[in-house]
Amino acid sequence: MKYLQCLVMMVTLTVFLGSGIIFAEPPLSATDSTGATVTLPRIPQRVVSLAPSLSELVFDLEAGSSLVGRTSRCNFPEEARNVTDIGGYMTPDFEKLLTVKPELVLATKNGMRSELIQRIKTLGIAVYVDDSSSIDEIEKLIKNVGILLGKTNRAEQLCMDIESRREKIRALISRSNIPTVLFVVGINPLIVASSSSFVSSLISEAGGINVVNDLKIQFPKFSVEEVIRKDPDVIFMLDKECHGVECQSYWKNYGFLKAVSNKRVYEVDSDLVSRPGTRIIDALERLTGHLHPEAASFIHSALPKLH
Repeated sequence: MKYLQCLVMMVTLTVFLGSGIIFAEPPLSATDSTGATVTLPRIPQRVVSLAPSLSELVFDLEAGSSLVGRTSRCNFPEEARNVTDIGGYMTPDFEKLLTVKPELVLATKNGMRSELIQRIKTLGIAVYVDDSSSIDEIEKLIKNVGILLGKTNRAEQLCMDIESRREKIRALISRSNIPTVLFVVGINPLIVASSSSFVSSLISEAGGINVVNDLKIQFPKFSVEEVIRKDPDVIFMLDKECHGVECQSYWKNYGFLKAVSNKRVYEVDSDLVSRPGTRIIDALERLTGHLHPEAASFIHSALPKLH
């Protein structure tokens, strides 16, 4: 009986193959940060990214050959520069976007006009919107985009690497002192990252305490008087504002601050800490190395020289 069943199955399969029938793959589907379900009938061959973090993710998922459009700020990896530039990060050229005929558009909720997203959707183009505000949410993003690009195995590898390195950091700082931190994102005027910002979640996971913890605005203006009152152990400054000793020099008249007197004013790569993508684990490791120098030599990434 079993022999006859097997024989029937073999004959049926032969008939299907001989007739040229091809069984279609199931559709690819993922839910984005807005709660919208994004569904594709097949792996997209033409993808547009409207944010640097998402362009990096496409390449990290080893799907860079599918990227046909990116914004002017998408500068990493180097191969991204060879992809068609469709305009500014918050002001993409809609006509250029249509010219590259995308099957999937990757966008961020923050800074992107909702009417532009809706306009793209009305043309029948799939749009995945990201609003990641923590490393856990970034891992979810990686897995979801991995599904849509047919790169689930690669996505799992990336997330496993991130988790492994996060676990190492947790073990290294579990018994360490927790320094207070001021994260400066602008100096004219002085603007800082508050506890409601994505950057602050990195500070916390790196083993620090953000001194700007009582404001709902993500990046509020701050006064020097408030800095003096908070007197942080560490001050981080984005490299778009200063480099090396320039970061220390900015505070030259405030040598009584703990961070200044102890030479714990550090320059931070603005692209690394501000882009919620796969390189965020590198940013976390670097922040941890600055906050906990005793652990720096055990961390995966090579740390830059501390100024």
